[in-house]
Amino acid sequence: MKAEIPLFQAHRLLAPRPLCLLTVHYKDRDNVMPVAWVAPISLDPPMVLMAIHPSRYSHDMLRRSEACVLNIPGRRLLDQVLGCGSVSGSDVDKFSTYGLEAEPGRRVEAPWLTECLAHLECSVTTMLSPGDHSLFMAQVVGAWAEEDAFAGTWRTDVDEELKPLYHLGGSAFCLMGPMLEQDLPEE
Repeated sequence: MKAEIPLFQAHRLLAPRPLCLLTVHYKDRDNVMPVAWVAPISLDPPMVLMAIHPSRYSHDMLRRSEACVLNIPGRRLLDQVLGCGSVSGSDVDKFSTYGLEAEPGRRVEAPWLTECLAHLECSVTTMLSPGDHSLFMAQVVGAWAEEDAFAGTWRTDVDEELKPLYHLGGSAFCLMGPMLEQDLPEE
């Protein structure tokens, strides 16, 4: 028997998704915020879509700077992820408050979070406002990952510290389990 899901939780049926810590730089100020609503939308050119609520401090910074880094954290950054999502960068320097080390981006002005497993540097091409969140379409202009954690796909045969956090909804997260591989049927 299937139970009906309240519409405000329907998006959770598409979970888990890798959580990202979005970093942005604008007018000599850096900020970081967790964002789980990120999806690939094109392979050529490589593009992603990010959904961010306009009330978030990073929203206007991203709209104005048109560049960001999607940093993919592992398990050891769970406390920092929750902390960064609970305060506004307009009031708090999240980098120093949560002990996050920033280093310069390679192809955009937004910083990397050194402790993260991977980084996608992005240049915003389009912003839409179809509902209560703004959609930022961005071209990925550079991507890097820890070699021990990623080999064409995220590795599942590694220590938990090398696995990305996946967001289930609210304050619920998980790590990837074993990889399932299946041969394609012969035609």
